[in-house]
This record gives sequence, C-alpha cells and structure tokens, in this order.
Amino acid sequence: MSQSSKVKLLRVLDILRETDEEHPYTANQIIKQLALYGIEAERKSVLRDIATLQDYGYDILLHADNKRGYYMASREFEDWELKILMDAALGANFLTAQSSAALAEKLSHLSSREGQKTLLAVTPVAASVKNGDVTTKNAVDLILRAIRQKKKVGFRYIHTGSDLEKHERFEGHEYPVSPYALIWRQDKYYLIGSYGSYNKLSYYRLDRIRGLKILDEPIVPMEDFLGANADRELQAFAERNIYNYGGKTTRIKLAVDASMVDILVDSFGDRFDVVGRTGDQIIVTLSVSDGWGLNTWLLQHGDSVQILEPQSIREEIIALLEQIRERYQE
Repeated sequence: MSQSSKVKLLRVLDILRETDEEHPYTANQIIKQLALYGIEAERKSVLRDIATLQDYGYDILLHADNKRGYYMASREFEDWELKILMDAALGANFLTAQSSAALAEKLSHLSSREGQKTLLAVTPVAASVKNGDVTTKNAVDLILRAIRQKKKVGFRYIHTGSDLEKHERFEGHEYPVSPYALIWRQDKYYLIGSYGSYNKLSYYRLDRIRGLKILDEPIVPMEDFLGANADRELQAFAERNIYNYGGKTTRIKLAVDASMVDILVDSFGDRFDVVGRTGDQIIVTLSVSDGWGLNTWLLQHGDSVQILEPQSIREEIIALLEQIRERYQE
C-alpha cells in the first residue's frame, strides 16, 4: 500500500468516526470530505477502505436504508459514559477551569460529530466553583511516571498556619516516599505511599505537596511489609480509612438510629454486619482505622450513633466531648 493510500485509509477512518446511525455518510459524501484534505478518491477505493477497516475490527455498518450510507455503530465509549467523565472533569475542584474545560472537550471528541455537539450543549463549563491550580495536574503526571519506573518521590509538605499563610512542615524537610496508588476522594487527590523506611501506608494530599520530584532511589515493594496479597491489603487500607486518615485497624460495634442507616451505607457501603436490633436502633460491627478520622465521624453523627466497643474508643470520644464542653464553659 502506497503512502498516499495509507493516509487516505486513516482519513476515511477519521471521517467515519464523525458518523452515527442517525448521521451516516455515503461513499460520495466521504469522497467530498476527503477532497477537503486534498485527497482524490474513487467510490470503489472508498468502499475498499471501509471493507479493510471492517476486517480490522471496526464496527462500521451500512444503514438499513442503503442509500443513506455507512456509520460507526459502536465506540470505545458510549455517550452516557462520556457525559459522566466530562462532568467529573468539570466538577474536579483540584483542576483549573481551563484544564477542566480542555479535558471535557477532548472527551467529547470521542463521540460522533452530532454526539459531540449534544454533549457540549448539555454540559455547562462553569458547573462548580474552581480553586484548583496546575500543582495537582502536574503531580498526578509525575507520580504516574514514578510508579511506572518503581522509583521513590521526594517532596515538601505544606499546611496553613494561624496567620493564614502556607508553611512547610518540619522546616522544609523533604519527604522520601514510595508511591503505590492515587485516589480521588472528597474532591481531593491523595497519594498512598510509605514514608522512608517506615513499613506502613500513609495518605498525602497532592495539593499540599511542593517541590515534587522523582528520586534516584527504588521504592520499597509493598510485598515487603504487606505480604503476598499486597494489592488486596492496599485496597482494604483505602476502604477502611475515614476522611483519608490512616490508623490501626480496629473492629468496632455501633448502635445506630434507624434514621442514620442511609448515612451508614453512604460511609461504609456493605462493609458492616448487622448483629442485632434494639428498639429503633440496629447494632452493627465493622473494621475501620482508628484515630482522627474515626473520631471525627463519630462526633459528627454523635446524636444518632453510639460506640459500644471497644472501650478505648468510647473513652476517647468521652474525653473529646469533655474538651468541647469545657471550651463552651469558658
């Protein structure tokens, strides 16, 4: 096949990608489209190109009304899938408005020409307040490269001080971290990794990372401290942590008001067991990570949830409630 024939075949594919069942192209219409690219073609050669693409696996069909021509019958993404992805891109608070709009437009191009028009028409580009910057976008790209190369990353970590200014933790100390996964929760992106030689998983918010770079140092393999089922353990770590704060895995028992069940399901999915009922409450058990995240969740829903076990966490909650009461008595 000559170079010009190869280019023509690819142009025919591009043209057919713009079609759908309601908007097919005849061979003559494809010829006219090719002419816009300076490519001359005959009807027989266009039909041969279509047959070649069909043989290769593209789902190109002749319309039931033969006179209407050919169309791309299926794609990698359905329009409803693209709509969801576009909404996610536009709603991502960690991306700038410009980055979100550019990503949504790229996704729309995976549909037909008419599908693209519809998707863009029904997807407002200013659907949410945006306060992201390029930090997270660049960090995701670099961390993905580090994970592929099995290299550690180094960065400084910031926080907001009482003066409302950004400050680096530990006087700008660089965190050497083995990166394992990226997770998007509560409209924030987090890196899951292990710090230095500490054999445990931790979360790091990407928008709080500064000076991110790939280090010339191999990662600590998860299998070294999580065992043969490291991937499963990583998944369990992500599932049992509340508000993305790690801690020791603990089995807890809760008394939950009936009005709270929807929130329980929203927070933990099907990862709890109902072990009893009393009045208008259900008694459930589940495994979670203890610490700040769990305590915050329990205090947030304190009027509808009571922790029954373990006693140590009951005492932590009581102590926190006493601290809150004392603040309001000052």
